[in-house]
Amino acid sequence: MIKWLKYILALIIIAFLLFYLAAHWQDLRIMLKLGPAQLALICLLLFLSVLLNARIVQYLTAALGTATAFGDMVALHHVALLLNYAPMKLGTFFRADYLKRHYGLSYTGFASFFLYVTFLTSAVAALTGLIVLLAFYGLKGYEGRILAAAFALTVAVSLSFLLVPLPLPKGEGLIKETLKKFLAGRRQISKEKKTIFTIAAISAATFILTAIRLAVIYNSMGKNIRPAGLLILGTLDFVVVLASLTPGSLGIREIVLGSSAVVLGVPLEVGILAAMIDRAVLIGYVFIAGGICASRLRSKYPADFKKE
Repeated sequence: MIKWLKYILALIIIAFLLFYLAAHWQDLRIMLKLGPAQLALICLLLFLSVLLNARIVQYLTAALGTATAFGDMVALHHVALLLNYAPMKLGTFFRADYLKRHYGLSYTGFASFFLYVTFLTSAVAALTGLIVLLAFYGLKGYEGRILAAAFALTVAVSLSFLLVPLPLPKGEGLIKETLKKFLAGRRQISKEKKTIFTIAAISAATFILTAIRLAVIYNSMGKNIRPAGLLILGTLDFVVVLASLTPGSLGIREIVLGSSAVVLGVPLEVGILAAMIDRAVLIGYVFIAGGICASRLRSKYPADFKKE
């Protein structure tokens, strides 16, 4: 029931955003100048982001003693992005099952690395966004203060998960044994300092790629935002994922990025339109590239796509 409520919420938000943009359409339609060259560049940036995320998966699985093939992880990431638009974040479950079937990574090991990389990326993104916001824009207006508070809260929550030591539970039982394996995996990853710093650096590169992607869209609309502002939006894009209330943060991401653009001096309707254009291109890319990769993996491992 909850999964369908998430879809209903996403549809309501998207309908509201479309209604809001329709009310400002006369002013916005003259800005729509995104051509084939810009679309191709955005897709290239999305592909580069996938390559970096696949490399992150390789580093973390290696920290857990599991070697993975880079090309396989690229295809798997594309498929996971596609399936995450299905109910119950199917892409995450498919990725976990795939890594267990073909690389022997346990589900608890997957949970360890998946949560670790989620909170690590969110911490790096929020900390970067907070520093840039304070250095270049300050706390002007309630929008800036709300954005700064959101970044600070994300940093606190993420670092708590990464750094607060938790004792291994004593006794037996399925839940306790699963929790033991999960905490052991988290402890094992946290010892790999070089791996953690490498992943943080790669994550920062993905923020920059997202910022460039948004810069292409804003420039096509005649809005030139300085690099610091674009980097804030790029980091915020990752923070939104942590509090995903709808499939793929559909609708939520557009509201957050659109309203946050106000802090950078961009009108709300322009920020929402830019975020929705980015979402439209993202969905198109994910369905095409994800569909191709899914077909490739299905022909290679047909059993992985059978309903169990």
